[in-house]
Amino acid sequence: MKWLTSMQHSCTAPDTRRPAARPLSCLAVLAARPVRCLAARPARCLAVLAACFVLGGFAAELFLSSCIRRPLEVYYFDKARLILHVDWMSHFGQRPNGMTVCIYDEGGQLYESRSMNEIDSVQLQLPVGRYRVIVFNEDIDAFTSFGFQDIGTFDAFRTVAKANNSRRMTPTSWDYGTRYTWEPDELLGAAVDSFEVTRQMLDSQEPNFTSYHNRNRVDDWRKNDIYHIYDTIMPLQTMLHMRIHVNGMENMYHMEVNLSGMADGCSMAHTWRNTTETTVFYDSDRWSYYFDGDASKHGWVYIDIPTWGEPHGQELQETRDSTQNPLRMYFTLRDKEHTEKFFLFNTGHLIEYHEPQANPAMLTPPDVLRHLYLEINREIPLLPDVPQDEEMGAGFNAHVDPWEYGGEFDLGTF
Repeated sequence: MKWLTSMQHSCTAPDTRRPAARPLSCLAVLAARPVRCLAARPARCLAVLAACFVLGGFAAELFLSSCIRRPLEVYYFDKARLILHVDWMSHFGQRPNGMTVCIYDEGGQLYESRSMNEIDSVQLQLPVGRYRVIVFNEDIDAFTSFGFQDIGTFDAFRTVAKANNSRRMTPTSWDYGTRYTWEPDELLGAAVDSFEVTRQMLDSQEPNFTSYHNRNRVDDWRKNDIYHIYDTIMPLQTMLHMRIHVNGMENMYHMEVNLSGMADGCSMAHTWRNTTETTVFYDSDRWSYYFDGDASKHGWVYIDIPTWGEPHGQELQETRDSTQNPLRMYFTLRDKEHTEKFFLFNTGHLIEYHEPQANPAMLTPPDVLRHLYLEINREIPLLPDVPQDEEMGAGFNAHVDPWEYGGEFDLGTF
């Protein structure tokens, strides 16, 4: 009763008819209480407020984390475990920095694509079914000279050369209007045409435990009956070895060459070359030069260059006519007038693979398509004698070659 009495005395004008307290006034009273508490007992009140903040933050974290709850491990009951082993050394001799594995289902549609730094083997988990695999070096975006198309379909997956717009041409250029593409970067690949995951393979393995922290690696394989697949990698580009005999080579200052009729890419699944043709440019700085002898005016120019090879269906010489691969050569001579000479050679009947086969169907293995040879030694460029401008220099660094005795020339061992 004393409390009620004091309460009544604190009210200057009690009125039972006044309206109920408004929400804002109540909030003001509540907000004022911590201030009065701080004034009376500051240390105790600050400790209580700090504890409230900590507990509130902990409760909020529990609430938010409960929205994305996931198991700490996953058991796969419907997938078999396999290891794909990749041999880079037999035909390439060194390991790349990474690789990409594309897995396709029985219908040839992409099931999974993975890029990784592991290059000798990769662990796979697949349900029952038939599959195909394509493996190649590096990541799919690591190549600058070509791109990939139709990666989603096994049979259509291929490379396509990118346009080379670095050459500046004018209407007076000897190759004005020619569209060039880049030479291929080093691409290594192989395809496993078919393998099967059976129900027996699943039944012979215990459920597969995979850590949540890294679902791409199997941390605990319970049994040793893991199935293995082996694949050997092959270079997919074709090296073209060109040698051209030039009469009057001492009169040459600069040379530019382009070659047309080569494929603009290859199939990743079958190693066939694309049927679309392209043209590649080769500047003077990329060639090597040899004179036939110490006092000779004549010599050889040669180059080893990566290409995609001949278009599919034209691998054998008898499947090509002479106009298939036009070779154009443009020379600038060493006189003050900068005399220009242009030559065109149809070389479709001259280019040949290192190991030609009688059956075109046998030309699909990449090891057969690795080397092309072109030698021009009969109808050859003939550069006229000109009064040489000594200020121009030779334009190239030539070496004396002991071939003046004739005979057969070794094109090299590959």
